[in-house]
Amino acid sequence: MKKTIYIFLILAMIIPVSTLYGQNLNLNKTPKKEHLAAAKELAKKIFDNLANKNHQEIANFIVDNIGFNWDESRRISSRNDYLSKLEILSLKPPMGVFGDLFGYDLIEEAFLMGSDRYFRHTYLSYHEGSLLIWEFRFYVNKDGNTTLHYIGWSDNNPFEYMSTPDMVLPRYN
Repeated sequence: MKKTIYIFLILAMIIPVSTLYGQNLNLNKTPKKEHLAAAKELAKKIFDNLANKNHQEIANFIVDNIGFNWDESRRISSRNDYLSKLEILSLKPPMGVFGDLFGYDLIEEAFLMGSDRYFRHTYLSYHEGSLLIWEFRFYVNKDGNTTLHYIGWSDNNPFEYMSTPDMVLPRYN
């Protein structure tokens, strides 16, 4: 009997204390307008550099943001990888598929419900040979600065790309 009373006493003290420190779920959190604007500026800088064929600057920017904690050898190999991919994008047809960039549109702005610090922008870029879908994921760090967390591009059909599960998820939350 004493054991049962002790167990109930311990549980009665542990359960309320553990719930005091739990985080409340706030599904109304959305990214602040200034963070969204900063993200659009970062994307604009990348597209402007792509249009002006400043591939080295884009590669440096990507590695500095995404790979800030990578060791030096990984930073060098990733920078060279991004640089070569960006140079291939700028090859004009018939040598390349895409060629010069002449415009882009923001086609989706998404965020995870309950988080105001992580969000995604999806762009469609128009080139002389074809179009590309760009996915940028941004993170607001502890200092309140919007940083690039992921960048990727695809030459898939935009309608197919936009209907993949991870692209559709924010629409059904």
